[in-house]
Amino acid sequence: MKAKGNGQVLLTLAGCLAAGGLGTYLYASRVEARRYRIERVNVITGGANADKALGNATGDATVERASPHLDPEGLPPINLKILHLSDLHLSWPESHKMEFLSRVTNDDYDMVILTGDVFENYSGLPYAGSILSRRPRLGAYAVLGNHDYYDYTWFHKTFGRMVRRFRHPPVKREVGPLIDALENGGFKVMRNSSLTLAQERVHIVGIDYPGIAENDLRKLVAQAPEDHFVLSLLHVPHALESLMRAGVHLALGGHTHGGQVRVPLVGALLTDSELPRHEASGLLWRGETAIHISRGIGADPKTNFRLFCPPTATILQVRHQARRSGI
Repeated sequence: MKAKGNGQVLLTLAGCLAAGGLGTYLYASRVEARRYRIERVNVITGGANADKALGNATGDATVERASPHLDPEGLPPINLKILHLSDLHLSWPESHKMEFLSRVTNDDYDMVILTGDVFENYSGLPYAGSILSRRPRLGAYAVLGNHDYYDYTWFHKTFGRMVRRFRHPPVKREVGPLIDALENGGFKVMRNSSLTLAQERVHIVGIDYPGIAENDLRKLVAQAPEDHFVLSLLHVPHALESLMRAGVHLALGGHTHGGQVRVPLVGALLTDSELPRHEASGLLWRGETAIHISRGIGADPKTNFRLFCPPTATILQVRHQARRSGI
């Protein structure tokens, strides 16, 4: 009788654990994965003492990296309102996600930046024309990510994480249709290229997946006139010190999903990158280079669940101070 009673207790415990696990999965995949939010971050670059932080990018808090001793003889500051989106992972159907994107892009931005993993597969292409509700004043810019280039299977998402050489499929996807869809939808897709908005004193550098050699990055940044604000777009946060050495003022990236699963008092369990867990998302610094890593809007549909890490769009209020004698 005692053995029978112990067996019933174990079965009850197993049932409770199974129910708890199922409940957590359903909440993470059906509730939190659709609990979209907007984060606002202030960042100041350039000037003197730009390496002193006033806060940490957590939650919806306003965060600044300050330059308290701006040169009074310097050029007028550059002020930009940028919407940073990342990791949409668009595939059919996407009603909830597209409703959020329609709402968040329906505002007066100077720029909208999209940092990769825009599509999960070709079924997401029809949504490209609906990402932007209105055209930003200075345009919308995008780079591609690994999910844009590769069609991942369960094998790559599971076994590939244990054996690195199986992490990606052997053949890349043809990205021409993805680029066409984005550009028809109002985005300029940048692939290891740069462009200058001379009247605004803004120089944009787009880094294609998987990355760029540092010498090539330096060449793209060097095309900026001396008094320009240098903004870089990338997907995978890799070799961030090279951005600092090249002279980038602000870089925007994604890929990490903020860890996607976070534990209270611990933070992200994984970042799927070289970043430490405490830098899985938010505003980071390498010297005087600010780097914002987005938590992203979506995820691979095969693992589309989030825990203590809701999908997030970020509005960046940027102020840059350049000096006449150099930056």
